Amino acid sequence: MPLPTIPDYSNAIINPALVHPTVLKGGHPIEKNNHLIRYAGGFCVVFPYQSPTQKYAVRCWHAEVADIKKRTQIIADALRDSHLPYFVGFDYFEKGIMTTQGMQPVVVMDWVEAKALKKFIAEHINEKDALLRIAENFKTMVSDLHQHHLAHGDLQHGNIMVRPDNSLVLVDYDSMYTPMLKGMKDEIKGLLGYQHKSRWTNQYVTEKADYFSELVIYLSLRALAKYPMLWNELKMEDSETMLFSAEDISSMGASSIFRRLKADEDLASMVDKLCEFMHKNSIEELEPLEDAIIPRSEKIVGGIIGKWGNGYARPQVRSGKSDSADGIVGKWKGGRVSSSTSSVGKTIGKLSENISEKFRRPE
Repeated sequence: MPLPTIPDYSNAIINPALVHPTVLKGGHPIEKNNHLIRYAGGFCVVFPYQSPTQKYAVRCWHAEVADIKKRTQIIADALRDSHLPYFVGFDYFEKGIMTTQGMQPVVVMDWVEAKALKKFIAEHINEKDALLRIAENFKTMVSDLHQHHLAHGDLQHGNIMVRPDNSLVLVDYDSMYTPMLKGMKDEIKGLLGYQHKSRWTNQYVTEKADYFSELVIYLSLRALAKYPMLWNELKMEDSETMLFSAEDISSMGASSIFRRLKADEDLASMVDKLCEFMHKNSIEELEPLEDAIIPRSEKIVGGIIGKWGNGYARPQVRSGKSDSADGIVGKWKGGRVSSSTSSVGKTIGKLSENISEKFRRPE
Protein backbone atom coordinates (compact mmCIF):
# COMPACT_ATOMS: atom_id res chain seq x y z
CA MET A 1 0.00 0.00 0.00
CA PRO A 2 1.40 3.45 -0.88
CA LEU A 3 2.16 5.94 1.85
CA PRO A 4 -0.19 8.87 2.45
CA THR A 5 0.50 12.05 0.51
CA ILE A 6 1.21 15.39 2.13
CA PRO A 7 -2.42 16.50 1.59
CA ASP A 8 -3.55 13.22 3.22
CA TYR A 9 -1.55 14.05 6.34
CA SER A 10 -2.75 17.66 6.30
CA ASN A 11 -6.37 16.51 6.28
CA ALA A 12 -5.77 14.02 9.09
CA ILE A 13 -3.75 16.13 11.50
CA ILE A 14 -6.43 18.80 11.83
CA ASN A 15 -8.74 16.15 13.35
CA PRO A 16 -7.66 15.56 16.99
CA ALA A 17 -9.38 12.16 17.05
CA LEU A 18 -6.97 10.90 14.38
CA VAL A 19 -3.81 12.01 16.23
CA HIS A 20 -2.85 9.29 18.73
CA PRO A 21 0.37 10.15 20.67
CA THR A 22 -0.53 10.95 24.27
CA VAL A 23 1.83 13.95 24.36
CA LEU A 24 -0.26 15.62 21.64
CA LYS A 25 -3.66 15.14 23.30
CA GLY A 26 -5.61 18.35 23.67
CA GLY A 27 -3.39 20.09 21.15
CA HIS A 28 -3.69 21.28 17.56
CA PRO A 29 -1.50 21.92 14.51
CA ILE A 30 -0.41 25.53 14.20
CA GLU A 31 -1.88 27.75 11.52
CA LYS A 32 -0.92 31.13 10.13
CA ASN A 33 -3.49 33.33 8.40
CA ASN A 34 -5.90 30.39 8.48
CA HIS A 35 -3.45 28.19 6.61
CA LEU A 36 -1.90 25.05 8.10
CA ILE A 37 1.86 25.46 8.53
CA ARG A 38 3.89 22.57 7.16
CA TYR A 39 7.47 22.02 6.04
CA ALA A 40 7.85 19.43 3.30
CA GLY A 41 11.04 17.54 2.49
CA GLY A 42 11.96 14.69 0.20
CA PHE A 43 10.87 12.00 2.66
CA CYS A 44 8.86 13.71 5.41
CA VAL A 45 6.46 16.52 6.09
CA VAL A 46 6.70 18.36 9.41
CA PHE A 47 3.79 20.05 11.17
CA PRO A 48 4.36 22.48 14.08
CA TYR A 49 1.95 21.31 16.81
CA GLN A 50 0.93 23.04 20.02
CA SER A 51 -0.05 20.85 22.95
CA PRO A 52 -1.52 22.32 26.16
CA THR A 53 1.98 22.45 27.65
CA GLN A 54 4.56 22.44 24.86
CA LYS A 55 5.24 23.04 21.18
CA TYR A 56 6.33 20.06 19.08
CA ALA A 57 7.31 19.16 15.53
CA VAL A 58 5.32 16.19 14.17
CA ARG A 59 7.11 14.37 11.34
CA CYS A 60 5.22 12.11 8.95
CA TRP A 61 6.70 10.00 6.12
CA HIS A 62 5.31 10.45 2.63
CA ALA A 63 8.13 8.50 0.88
CA GLU A 64 9.56 5.08 1.64
CA VAL A 65 12.81 4.66 3.57
CA ALA A 66 14.03 1.09 4.05
CA ASP A 67 13.51 -0.30 7.57
CA ILE A 68 12.26 3.09 8.71
CA LYS A 69 10.46 1.81 11.81
CA LYS A 70 13.45 -0.13 13.12
CA ARG A 71 15.87 2.59 12.06
CA THR A 72 13.94 5.38 13.77
CA GLN A 73 13.57 3.51 17.06
CA ILE A 74 17.31 2.77 17.14
CA ILE A 75 18.13 6.43 16.42
CA ALA A 76 15.73 7.65 19.12
CA ASP A 77 17.33 5.32 21.68
CA ALA A 78 20.89 6.29 20.68
CA LEU A 79 20.25 10.03 20.88
CA ARG A 80 18.59 9.68 24.25
CA ASP A 81 21.48 7.59 25.59
CA SER A 82 24.15 9.97 24.27
CA HIS A 83 23.01 12.85 26.53
CA LEU A 84 24.53 15.26 24.00
CA PRO A 85 23.10 18.81 23.92
CA TYR A 86 22.90 18.89 20.11
CA PHE A 87 19.67 16.93 19.79
CA VAL A 88 16.09 17.73 20.70
CA GLY A 89 13.62 15.35 22.29
CA PHE A 90 12.83 12.71 19.67
CA ASP A 91 10.18 10.00 20.18
CA TYR A 92 8.86 7.44 17.73
CA PHE A 93 5.18 6.41 17.79
CA GLU A 94 4.29 3.47 15.57
CA LYS A 95 0.59 4.20 16.02
CA GLY A 96 0.82 7.89 15.30
CA ILE A 97 -1.88 9.15 12.97
CA MET A 98 -4.85 7.59 11.19
CA THR A 99 -5.06 8.47 7.49
CA THR A 100 -6.95 7.33 4.43
CA GLN A 101 -4.06 4.89 3.94
CA GLY A 102 -4.44 3.47 7.44
CA MET A 103 -2.53 4.02 10.69
CA GLN A 104 0.88 5.60 10.12
CA PRO A 105 3.90 6.12 12.40
CA VAL A 106 5.08 9.59 13.36
CA VAL A 107 8.03 11.12 15.16
CA VAL A 108 7.29 13.79 17.75
CA MET A 109 10.18 16.16 18.37
CA ASP A 110 10.54 19.06 20.79
CA TRP A 111 10.23 22.31 18.88
CA VAL A 112 13.58 24.09 18.85
CA GLU A 113 13.63 27.87 19.28
CA ALA A 114 16.61 28.61 17.10
CA LYS A 115 17.59 30.09 13.74
CA ALA A 116 18.68 28.09 10.73
CA LEU A 117 22.42 28.46 10.17
CA LYS A 118 22.18 30.55 7.01
CA LYS A 119 19.66 32.91 8.58
CA PHE A 120 22.08 33.43 11.45
CA ILE A 121 24.93 34.06 9.00
CA ALA A 122 22.81 36.57 7.04
CA GLU A 123 22.07 38.52 10.22
CA HIS A 124 25.71 38.49 11.40
CA ILE A 125 27.64 38.51 8.13
CA ASN A 126 29.70 41.55 9.12
CA GLU A 127 30.41 40.30 12.64
CA LYS A 128 33.65 38.37 12.37
CA ASP A 129 33.76 37.26 16.00
CA ALA A 130 30.19 35.91 15.84
CA LEU A 131 30.95 33.77 12.79
CA LEU A 132 34.23 32.51 14.23
CA ARG A 133 32.43 31.58 17.46
CA ILE A 134 29.88 29.55 15.50
CA ALA A 135 32.70 27.90 13.55
CA GLU A 136 34.38 26.79 16.78
CA ASN A 137 31.09 25.63 18.26
CA PHE A 138 30.55 23.59 15.10
CA LYS A 139 34.00 22.02 15.40
CA THR A 140 33.32 21.09 19.02
CA MET A 141 29.93 19.62 18.13
CA VAL A 142 31.19 17.31 15.39
CA SER A 143 34.11 16.23 17.57
CA ASP A 144 31.64 15.25 20.28
CA LEU A 145 29.63 13.27 17.74
CA HIS A 146 32.77 11.44 16.68
CA GLN A 147 33.57 10.49 20.27
CA HIS A 148 30.12 8.90 20.53
CA HIS A 149 30.49 7.18 17.12
CA LEU A 150 27.54 9.13 15.73
CA ALA A 151 27.06 10.80 12.35
CA HIS A 152 24.18 13.00 11.29
CA GLY A 153 24.43 11.90 7.66
CA ASP A 154 22.94 15.07 6.17
CA LEU A 155 24.92 17.98 7.57
CA GLN A 156 23.83 21.11 5.75
CA HIS A 157 22.61 24.60 6.55
CA GLY A 158 18.95 23.61 6.94
CA ASN A 159 19.71 20.95 9.54
CA ILE A 160 21.97 23.09 11.75
CA MET A 161 20.23 25.56 14.04
CA VAL A 162 21.73 28.32 16.20
CA ARG A 163 20.15 28.97 19.58
CA PRO A 164 20.07 32.49 21.12
CA ASP A 165 23.14 31.61 23.23
CA ASN A 166 25.05 30.62 20.04
CA SER A 167 24.97 26.92 20.91
CA LEU A 168 24.10 24.57 18.04
CA VAL A 169 21.36 22.01 17.66
CA LEU A 170 20.77 19.48 14.89
CA VAL A 171 17.41 18.58 13.38
CA ASP A 172 16.18 15.91 10.94
CA TYR A 173 17.61 12.60 12.14
CA ASP A 174 16.41 10.18 9.42
CA SER A 175 19.92 9.96 7.96
CA MET A 176 21.69 9.37 11.30
CA TYR A 177 24.35 6.72 11.84
CA THR A 178 24.70 4.92 15.15
CA PRO A 179 26.72 1.73 15.72
CA MET A 180 23.47 -0.26 16.01
CA LEU A 181 22.60 0.72 12.42
CA LYS A 182 25.76 -0.73 10.93
CA GLY A 183 24.91 -2.75 7.83
CA MET A 184 21.74 -0.80 6.99
CA LYS A 185 21.36 0.91 3.63
CA ASP A 186 22.46 4.51 3.12
CA GLU A 187 19.13 5.79 1.83
CA ILE A 188 19.28 9.56 2.43
CA LYS A 189 22.29 11.07 0.70
CA GLY A 190 22.13 14.76 1.56
CA LEU A 191 22.50 17.84 -0.66
CA LEU A 192 24.77 18.55 -3.60
CA GLY A 193 27.49 20.96 -2.57
CA TYR A 194 27.90 19.26 0.79
CA GLN A 195 28.63 15.66 -0.16
CA HIS A 196 31.65 13.78 -1.46
CA LYS A 197 31.24 12.29 -4.94
CA SER A 198 31.31 8.75 -3.55
CA ARG A 199 28.31 9.43 -1.29
CA TRP A 200 25.98 8.99 -4.24
CA THR A 201 27.11 5.38 -4.72
CA ASN A 202 27.75 4.59 -1.06
CA GLN A 203 25.85 1.45 -0.03
CA TYR A 204 25.69 1.43 3.76
CA VAL A 205 25.42 3.97 6.57
CA THR A 206 28.82 4.87 7.97
CA GLU A 207 30.37 6.74 10.86
CA LYS A 208 32.37 8.73 8.27
CA ALA A 209 29.35 10.09 6.42
CA ASP A 210 29.83 13.64 7.76
CA TYR A 211 33.57 14.05 7.27
CA PHE A 212 33.32 15.82 3.90
CA SER A 213 30.43 18.12 4.80
CA GLU A 214 32.10 19.00 8.12
CA LEU A 215 35.08 20.46 6.30
CA VAL A 216 32.86 22.23 3.74
CA ILE A 217 30.86 23.93 6.50
CA TYR A 218 33.78 24.80 8.78
CA LEU A 219 35.86 26.22 5.93
CA SER A 220 32.84 28.21 4.70
CA LEU A 221 32.32 29.77 8.12
CA ARG A 222 35.98 30.63 8.52
CA ALA A 223 36.13 32.14 5.03
CA LEU A 224 32.96 34.20 5.47
CA ALA A 225 34.29 35.58 8.76
CA LYS A 226 37.28 36.92 6.86
CA TYR A 227 35.63 37.76 3.54
CA PRO A 228 31.98 38.72 4.24
CA MET A 229 31.63 40.13 0.73
CA LEU A 230 31.45 36.53 -0.55
CA TRP A 231 27.95 36.24 0.91
CA ASN A 232 26.53 38.65 -1.66
CA GLU A 233 28.98 37.88 -4.44
CA LEU A 234 27.99 34.21 -4.45
CA LYS A 235 24.30 34.95 -3.70
CA MET A 236 24.49 32.51 -0.82
CA GLU A 237 21.23 33.53 0.81
CA ASP A 238 19.32 32.18 -2.21
CA SER A 239 21.40 29.06 -2.73
CA GLU A 240 21.10 25.53 -1.37
CA THR A 241 24.81 25.39 -0.54
CA MET A 242 27.35 27.15 1.62
CA LEU A 243 30.49 28.64 0.09
CA PHE A 244 30.93 25.89 -2.50
CA SER A 245 28.32 25.15 -5.14
CA ALA A 246 27.69 21.70 -6.55
CA GLU A 247 29.68 22.79 -9.60
CA ASP A 248 32.60 23.86 -7.41
CA ILE A 249 32.69 20.44 -5.78
CA SER A 250 32.47 18.61 -9.11
CA SER A 251 35.34 20.77 -10.43
CA MET A 252 37.64 18.85 -8.05
CA GLY A 253 39.17 22.09 -6.80
CA ALA A 254 39.66 23.77 -10.17
CA SER A 255 36.98 26.49 -9.89
CA SER A 256 37.81 30.10 -9.06
CA ILE A 257 36.65 30.00 -5.41
CA PHE A 258 39.39 27.49 -4.59
CA ARG A 259 42.08 29.61 -6.23
CA ARG A 260 40.84 32.67 -4.37
CA LEU A 261 40.85 31.02 -0.95
CA LYS A 262 44.20 29.30 -1.50
CA ALA A 263 45.79 32.75 -1.72
CA ASP A 264 44.95 33.28 1.97
CA GLU A 265 47.61 31.77 4.23
CA ASP A 266 45.10 31.18 7.05
CA LEU A 267 42.73 29.22 4.80
CA ALA A 268 45.11 27.59 2.33
CA SER A 269 45.75 24.40 4.31
CA MET A 270 42.02 23.75 4.74
CA VAL A 271 41.41 24.38 1.04
CA ASP A 272 44.20 21.97 0.18
CA LYS A 273 42.67 19.36 2.47
CA LEU A 274 39.25 19.77 0.87
CA CYS A 275 40.83 19.34 -2.57
CA GLU A 276 42.62 16.25 -1.28
CA PHE A 277 39.29 14.89 -0.02
CA MET A 278 37.67 15.47 -3.39
CA HIS A 279 40.28 13.29 -5.09
CA LYS A 280 39.69 10.36 -2.73
CA ASN A 281 37.65 7.49 -4.14
CA SER A 282 35.65 6.72 -1.01
CA ILE A 283 34.35 8.53 2.06
CA GLU A 284 36.00 5.76 4.06
CA GLU A 285 39.35 7.39 3.16
CA LEU A 286 38.45 10.77 4.71
CA GLU A 287 39.41 12.22 8.09
CA PRO A 288 37.25 13.82 10.77
CA LEU A 289 37.34 17.60 10.97
CA GLU A 290 39.50 17.79 14.10
CA ASP A 291 42.24 15.84 12.27
CA ALA A 292 41.74 17.34 8.83
CA ILE A 293 42.44 20.91 9.95
CA ILE A 294 45.74 20.16 11.70
CA PRO A 295 48.49 21.83 9.62
CA ARG A 296 50.79 19.42 7.82
CA SER A 297 53.86 20.77 9.67
CA GLU A 298 52.31 19.85 13.02
CA LYS A 299 51.48 16.36 11.77
CA ILE A 300 55.08 15.86 10.65
CA VAL A 301 56.47 16.93 14.01
CA GLY A 302 53.83 14.92 15.85
CA GLY A 303 54.93 11.84 13.97
CA ILE A 304 58.57 12.48 14.79
CA ILE A 305 57.81 13.03 18.47
CA GLY A 306 55.88 9.77 18.51
CA LYS A 307 58.99 7.93 17.31
CA TRP A 308 61.39 9.29 19.93
CA GLY A 309 62.62 6.43 22.07
CA ASN A 310 64.98 3.46 22.15
CA GLY A 311 68.10 5.60 22.49
CA TYR A 312 66.84 8.43 20.32
CA ALA A 313 65.77 11.84 21.57
CA ARG A 314 63.01 11.50 24.15
CA PRO A 315 60.44 14.20 25.01
CA GLN A 316 60.05 15.39 28.57
CA VAL A 317 56.63 16.83 29.43
CA ARG A 318 56.69 20.23 31.09
CA SER A 319 53.83 22.60 31.73
CA GLY A 320 53.40 26.33 32.05
CA LYS A 321 55.88 27.33 29.32
CA SER A 322 55.64 27.72 25.60
CA ASP A 323 58.56 26.92 23.32
CA SER A 324 60.27 29.54 21.20
CA ALA A 325 62.69 28.70 18.40
CA ASP A 326 65.68 29.61 20.58
CA GLY A 327 64.32 27.52 23.43
CA ILE A 328 63.91 24.47 21.22
CA VAL A 329 67.38 24.77 19.75
CA GLY A 330 68.77 25.18 23.24
CA LYS A 331 67.20 21.89 24.30
CA TRP A 332 69.07 19.88 21.67
CA LYS A 333 72.00 18.84 23.87
CA GLY A 334 74.26 15.85 23.89
CA GLY A 335 72.28 13.94 21.33
CA ARG A 336 69.03 14.22 23.31
CA VAL A 337 66.05 16.49 23.02
CA SER A 338 63.53 17.50 25.66
CA SER A 339 60.42 19.31 24.51
CA SER A 340 57.14 20.70 25.74
CA THR A 341 54.11 18.86 24.41
CA SER A 342 52.50 22.13 23.33
CA SER A 343 52.24 22.97 19.61
CA VAL A 344 55.06 25.09 18.24
CA GLY A 345 53.29 25.82 14.96
CA LYS A 346 55.24 27.23 12.10
CA THR A 347 58.53 27.34 14.01
CA ILE A 348 58.53 23.57 14.32
CA GLY A 349 57.55 23.27 10.68
CA LYS A 350 60.68 25.16 9.65
CA LEU A 351 62.97 23.40 12.08
CA SER A 352 61.74 19.93 11.19
CA GLU A 353 63.79 20.06 7.96
CA ASN A 354 66.96 19.98 10.05
CA ILE A 355 65.84 17.50 12.70
CA SER A 356 67.64 14.60 11.06
CA GLU A 357 70.95 16.49 11.39
CA LYS A 358 70.36 17.43 15.02
CA PHE A 359 69.29 14.02 16.30
CA ARG A 360 72.26 11.84 17.15
CA ARG A 361 72.41 8.54 18.97
CA PRO A 362 74.12 8.95 22.33
CA GLU A 363 77.70 7.77 22.37
